Formats: sequence, C-alpha cells, structure tokens
Amino acid sequence: MPEAVVKVKEGVVPTKDTRIVLAGVVSVPPIAIGAWQWGDKHVWNWTPEAEKDANEAFDKAFELGIPFYDTAEVYGDGESEREISRFRQKYTQEQKEQQIIATKYFPHKHRTNFPDVLLSALKDSLARLGTMNVDLYQIHAAIHPVEIEVVANALADAHEAGLVKTVGVSNYSKEEVQRMYDALKKRGVPLASNQVCFSLIRTLPEKSGLIKLCHDLGVAILAYSPIGMGILTGKFGSKGPWPEGRKETFDSLDTDQLERLLSVLKALSEKYQRPQSAIALNWCIVKGTIPLGGARTAQHVEQNRMALNFRLNDSEVAELDKHAFEGTTSEWKHG
Repeated sequence: MPEAVVKVKEGVVPTKDTRIVLAGVVSVPPIAIGAWQWGDKHVWNWTPEAEKDANEAFDKAFELGIPFYDTAEVYGDGESEREISRFRQKYTQEQKEQQIIATKYFPHKHRTNFPDVLLSALKDSLARLGTMNVDLYQIHAAIHPVEIEVVANALADAHEAGLVKTVGVSNYSKEEVQRMYDALKKRGVPLASNQVCFSLIRTLPEKSGLIKLCHDLGVAILAYSPIGMGILTGKFGSKGPWPEGRKETFDSLDTDQLERLLSVLKALSEKYQRPQSAIALNWCIVKGTIPLGGARTAQHVEQNRMALNFRLNDSEVAELDKHAFEGTTSEWKHG
C-alpha cells in the first residue's frame, strides 16, 4: 500500500496542487471546505434561501481546484449531506470523481448495536449524499457507549464492504487515537485522520503532543474551526458584540490577549495582502494540519483559497504562537 502523506512538508509553499494522501489512498489538497454551516439552524442560522449561496460555494471550491468537502450526518440533521447531493447533480461522473467527500457518524448513546448501527447510519448518509461510497468516514467524537475496539471493527467492516475508501476519527485524544490505530491495524485498515478543533484560539492539540503522535502514526490532522468560528477574521474586534450562537466560546477569551493576537494577524494580513482568515489558515497548514475552512458563500471559498501560494516564516509563526490561546478539553473535545 502507498505511504500516507500527512502534511505539507517543511519549507514547502502550499498550492492547490500540493497533495496530502490520506492512508496512502485518497489524495487531497492542503485545505478543505467545512460544510457545518450548510443546513445548520442552531449555530449558523441557516435558512432555505441560503442554499443558493452554499451551492455557489461548492462550485467555487471545484473551480479553484480545492474540492474537498467535510460534512456529517448531524449537520442540519442531514440537510448538509442532502445539499451536497443536490449540488453535485449537474456534474459529470468524471468531475464527481475529482470531488472528495468526507462525512461522519455520530455516536449517540442509544447506538449500541455495533456494527449494525454504524453500517445503517453510513448507508443513510450515502443515500442522502447520492453516492455509493465516501472518501473518508469519521467517528464524530469519542463519546460512544462501547469500547473503541468495537467501533474500530465496525469501521473495518464498512471499509471491507467497499462503502468507504478511508476511515478516520474526530475529537480523539492521544490515548484514544492510539487504541483506534492499533485496533484497525489488526484488521489491516489504516487510520487516515483525526479531526480536531485547532486554531490560534485553541492550540492544545499541538501542545499536548497529539499532532506529533498522529503524524508519527501516519494519521493526518484535519483542523476544524481553524479561524476560531470567525473571531480570527477581525470582524468582531476583541470585545464583540458576539453572535449569540458563539457567545460562550468568545466570552471565555481574555480580551487583552485577543487584542494582541488580532493585532499580529492584522499586520501579517497587510504584509501579505491577504485577509486575516487566510493568515490564520496558513498558520494551520504550517503546523502540519489540513484546515477545514467553513464557507457559506463563494467569497468565503475565495478567501480560504488565499491561504495558499505563500508560507509564513518561522519568526511570524513564533509571533502568532506567543499570543495564541491554549484552550481546553471537554466531554466532547478530547483531542
């Protein structure tokens, strides 16, 4: 089996043609499109009218050569997956094969009858997505009511059935990643990725050694909320007011430290003639992760794409690190 490529190599300027190879099988660009916002009413206040914008965002990612889309069965209660299916209808089969689709299984407490519950949920996701298999299938968090080894066997069954090309996890800690990796290895299935909350307002996955462990195992890190749910764009300032759905997260940040961090981002934004969001995303790439930039509009995709074709130098990364937040774990976020 070909070797996994888990990150952009040190010193390499990332472009749309730079390839990371999940589990040595699925070739992806160094940045992805997060589809949490598509269909979500709780945090992102989605309305049916927003589908046109999301469709344009999907198309723009394909046009710009970064057609890597990350969704989940719980995003909008399946609406995100259904939208992606509708967006893909106009594309040829050859074009669809260039689109990388990742989705996730949510380990609700009542889902105990493995592997059946996972295989059933996966088939429902495939039906909503309108496809026979997905490129990456992930466990949404390590909150499942059964042991990791049981979940690993279910993922291996899905892989052997040809329903998924690669398998991954999300929000897993170092210990949980190691257990999943070992359990899958016994079945001859590589662990492709661990998707964690990672940004300048949550650097814990790096400080804890999680990113290094994953890289050592050949596991790629997908960084969700890489622009801190929007706060790193600078549009809210350091004191708000904050959007209601994100208030709890933003209120936990020290405003003086945030002010200094945003000031450095602004200076680098001016130096590189790119939006602050692109600086924050490039920092994620330099740290060895694949940032999943949320995108409600085509303009957001274009801004995300501007994280490519340059690379922050070591002193700039160090300056950002100096003002970055460590963040915390939670019942939900172990990694």
